[in-house]
Amino acid sequence: MIIEFTENEEAVYQQTVEWLSSKLNSSPTFINQIATGFQIDPFTRTFTNDKGQSIYLTAKEFDLLYFLYSHKGQVFTKEQLYENVWGYDYAPDAKNLTSFIRKLRKKIEPNPDKPQYIITVWGVGYKFAKAT
Repeated sequence: MIIEFTENEEAVYQQTVEWLSSKLNSSPTFINQIATGFQIDPFTRTFTNDKGQSIYLTAKEFDLLYFLYSHKGQVFTKEQLYENVWGYDYAPDAKNLTSFIRKLRKKIEPNPDKPQYIITVWGVGYKFAKAT
């Protein structure tokens, strides 16, 4: 779905984004993955799959997905993911993250047993696959 703004609406939108960015110290962006068809919207914190279905993600599932997607192709250790997504300085239990990743894959991957988005880099950690 594409929404077109009038000139006045566009100006209000830009002012809102600038105001939010100044308050949040970051610039949220709408991510639309055309190659796979899914959408990640940080404003509404929603994930829409390639069939157009809105998939419920917990707050941390969304945070993890958004973080990995925002750093597409970059490999993160479990410790780095805990630090960046959960705010921990150390990984409480690596098995927790493995289980968490599995649950997220079941929600977003077309075939969770053969993931194409969240990839395991054996001996290192996880990454979000680059677009093919």
